[in-house]
Amino acid sequence: MDTNTPPRRVLRTRDAAHYLGMSPSWLRKKRLRGANDPGDPGPQFIRVSPLVIVYEISALDRWLDERAMRSAA
Repeated sequence: MDTNTPPRRVLRTRDAAHYLGMSPSWLRKKRLRGANDPGDPGPQFIRVSPLVIVYEISALDRWLDERAMRSAA
């Protein structure tokens, strides 16, 4: 590991959902539907193992930034 590279800051599903202000089940549904989601696909995730999914905080922030609005109209 390169000692000059900062460690990736990641959150498990429950904490990522809390960070976004959503429920963990919403985040799981978005992950399972992926690009096939008829609405908006969820944030990018990393599958560490079959049972462990994490979300980089930077990916969550990017996902939020992409949805930022300047007007409700």
